[in-house]
Amino acid sequence: MKIADYRKEFYSGLEGEQRCKGIRLAIDSALEKQDIDNALHLYYLYCQEDTFNGDGYMSVVIFPEYLALFEKYPEYQTQHHYHLMWAYKWINETASEFHQVSYQQMTDILINYERLCKKFSYNLKTYYRTVWNVMYDNGIPCIEGIGSIRECHEKMLQYPRDDLSEIPSGECDDEVKYLLFVEKNVDKALKKAKLIFNGKLYCGEVPHYTYTNFACCYFENGDLTNAKLYADKAVRIIIEDYGYSNTMIYYKGKCLLVLAYTDLPKALKIFRKQYPEFLKHKNGEACFYFYLGSYHTMKQLEQQGQKTVNLKLPSDCEIYRKSGVYQISDMKRHLYDKANEIAQKFDERNRNSFFGDMLKKDCGQEQQR
Repeated sequence: MKIADYRKEFYSGLEGEQRCKGIRLAIDSALEKQDIDNALHLYYLYCQEDTFNGDGYMSVVIFPEYLALFEKYPEYQTQHHYHLMWAYKWINETASEFHQVSYQQMTDILINYERLCKKFSYNLKTYYRTVWNVMYDNGIPCIEGIGSIRECHEKMLQYPRDDLSEIPSGECDDEVKYLLFVEKNVDKALKKAKLIFNGKLYCGEVPHYTYTNFACCYFENGDLTNAKLYADKAVRIIIEDYGYSNTMIYYKGKCLLVLAYTDLPKALKIFRKQYPEFLKHKNGEACFYFYLGSYHTMKQLEQQGQKTVNLKLPSDCEIYRKSGVYQISDMKRHLYDKANEIAQKFDERNRNSFFGDMLKKDCGQEQQR
């Protein structure tokens, strides 16, 4: 069979989770036929689909199968190593977002990626980029045997671009993130982001990644005017491009926290429309941020004297009410508990209190100072 035949039989016209299921069936069919060439290609397609149009968890689960098959058949490595390395790069970035992945597994994944970069003559630019982002996103200042956030970022800059490098807009956005949250230099970040903001650098995830990072930075610094400005820009693009699907939950959650304190009606609108669909999401890190933003939305509604909120939740939701009317106090408590449950699992995995500290932080008082 040709790859087009697998597509036609198993996953043509499907999207998201159903497309992943179809590709999984195609993989099984190819393996049964000992069609290794197409099986490797289908594994790559599965990782691509689940990473960008799902929540990423199943790509993390399935990747060891893909890698094992690839390494079992050296005769296919030349033909397939480029796709494997791109899939591995996505897994590098995604695995740490699931508390089910242990600290040891997380570091082993990173170290094995370094080994394969060297084996297939790629430089370590994407390796160090991933490492510093994983450390920053999990509040881990240093990984033994690898280095600190700053050290990894500096090593990343020493390497030229290669075939695994981010496109220019992604690299620029990554550098802006570093300047905002590690160097804490907003002016320098604004200069760096100029090519993104004027549209000269663009991709499917930029500029709304960049807008969200600026919104969060200004919010943390107590500048609510600019925080709202950038959150509005990010949300407009995200909703236009993805609607209220479960794509971009991480960024929706971060914007929701900002809007809870800068545009509460908009925050409530996003929460109402997104929450029923969000309940299917499995990405722990993204879920934490959406629960966090939702909790603060309820907290602000409560402080303004609102007692209830109307929601259309699925009947299998653990807090489902047939009336569709929910007490704000109950909803706030539920959202906090869900965020706290996730925070505890990540902090236990990461050996710190990074996520728990975020949840305990009183954003309202912070912004009033």
